[in-house]
Amino acid sequence: MLPCVDSGEAPPALLDRLVAERVRIGQRITDLLAVRDRLDEVIAITRDPDSDCSHVG
Repeated sequence: MLPCVDSGEAPPALLDRLVAERVRIGQRITDLLAVRDRLDEVIAITRDPDSDCSHVG
């Protein structure tokens, strides 16, 4: 798939692209974790409607 896997070498432009893709994926993971945390809060409040929901934001 990637020639650098077989050769062990990558041109600088490809390396830059791989690093940028890793950063993009890392940011997406961070975003998804935040969404999951908010969803956990909504689920908890839904299970206990008498709880204080002022902390959901």
